[in-house]
Amino acid sequence: MDGSISQESAVSAFSTAIVARSCSLFLDSGPKTRAPATDLPTEILLRIFRLVYAENISLQRESFYSDVVCEDWTHEEPLSPTLFPFAVAAVCSRWCDVAATIPEFWTRMTVTVDKSPTDISAIRACLRWSRSLPLDITVTRSVIDHNIPDEVECQRAQNVRALLRPHLNRIRRLHISVLHSATLPFLFTNLDGPAKLLQSLKLASAIDDGDSTRTRPSRGFLVAPVLDTLDIGGRCLQDGLLQKPAQTALMSKITSVNISRYRPSGANAEGLSLWQTLRTLSQLPVLDDLTLCDVHFDTNQNALVGATFSLSRLQTLAFEKLDNSHILKIVFAVLITARLSSTIITDCKVNNLGRICFTDYLTFENMDVSKNFINMLRHWNGSSLTLDNCAGVDDGFFDVMTRPFKSTSEDECYIAPRMTKLRLLNCDRFTAPALKRFIQARVRAASAPQWGFLNPQATESDEEDMLTMNTKAIGWLDVRGRGPVIPKADAAWLSEHVGMFSWDALQPDGKRCVVEYYSTKVVVK
Repeated sequence: MDGSISQESAVSAFSTAIVARSCSLFLDSGPKTRAPATDLPTEILLRIFRLVYAENISLQRESFYSDVVCEDWTHEEPLSPTLFPFAVAAVCSRWCDVAATIPEFWTRMTVTVDKSPTDISAIRACLRWSRSLPLDITVTRSVIDHNIPDEVECQRAQNVRALLRPHLNRIRRLHISVLHSATLPFLFTNLDGPAKLLQSLKLASAIDDGDSTRTRPSRGFLVAPVLDTLDIGGRCLQDGLLQKPAQTALMSKITSVNISRYRPSGANAEGLSLWQTLRTLSQLPVLDDLTLCDVHFDTNQNALVGATFSLSRLQTLAFEKLDNSHILKIVFAVLITARLSSTIITDCKVNNLGRICFTDYLTFENMDVSKNFINMLRHWNGSSLTLDNCAGVDDGFFDVMTRPFKSTSEDECYIAPRMTKLRLLNCDRFTAPALKRFIQARVRAASAPQWGFLNPQATESDEEDMLTMNTKAIGWLDVRGRGPVIPKADAAWLSEHVGMFSWDALQPDGKRCVVEYYSTKVVVK
């Protein structure tokens, strides 16, 4: 093999090299052209490899609950053509032999299970060379095509899990991302425990195949005492936590949960029980981050009557591609006492959503009905709003935001009164003058005498500025991505009256209308 690496993944090139070695292709007795780099002394090669290794690691805490600092891999795409150590090990057999002598190099593994899978011999080599060190393992595909099923994916994945099972007690991160949900292991039951080092577990698929016909293993619970991050498909949740509630007690350190893709087929197919899901999540005592993505839930209101559970410790919340606004409504009702730092709502139906729980940073992405924004923002008392690719953000939206919705002889209450930061991304249906009028109204309201309109969501422990709904001026404004042009006069006024103001709007002709921070000059690039 020569010293060049194509744009195929480093893992694929490495797997090919290992297969070639096992077939003795490297032992050809004929003359070969050798690159000078392959003849470097071993000490020099090791020094080079250690320098590359050092660029791929950082010092981090051993776990969320530990103050012990250890070396950890920095993030890199698992199928990157330069992924260390696979890229250097694929150069030639000698480089591979030298790299194999350092166990730390092999504690990060990527295994592919598509039509060009990682060879079993390559997986065994990595497991052997890593010796007894903790492992970070990714099982994935080089190509995911929703329209082309892969009938053999499940068997390939089972073969990989059989190789990994004896090493579960030293796996630190296990991320499985495949095409079919039927390929994923039954949550916990066919991952033999205990997994004493497991900090992050991801079991995700691009397609929900429906109910699995596989025989459920009879193995017991997975003991994962330091598991911090759980990212699972809806099928895995249903097969694991919802049917085995006692499992939750064995994962009491989880702080982050992502539940994705549950789409039962058939006209009478039932969704995932929202009540049972929320009750199970409430049993995780330190859960502070929750994401629900592309899940069809059963929102049976009767099941929630008399429910006493809560998720009051939650700090960040994300909804994505949810097809029923009742889901958000119910979750926000459960979170009525929570004090969220951030909520992100992406591509969801919010037709009936009015009141949301307190959240300081609120983001809407790919939303298209301005009336629903107004309904939600009317009861929102946070400080930072981001609107990304929202067709409903037009001049009419800002006209409504400009007018007070409660006005008496003594006080005026504006929508989102505590908002001081506004970010508009890829919103091109409003005009700069309409936005300016909104900012002007806020400046006037903030500078006028205010009578301290009480905040109905405030508690005695809140900071002083949370006790009232006095209107604040916008102090940070950022417009980016697709957006309108801005007249010079409006740019000058906004630069003067907004503490942090920038504008970088992409036009249909490909040009950008730019106003830099602390500048009043409009530049077309």
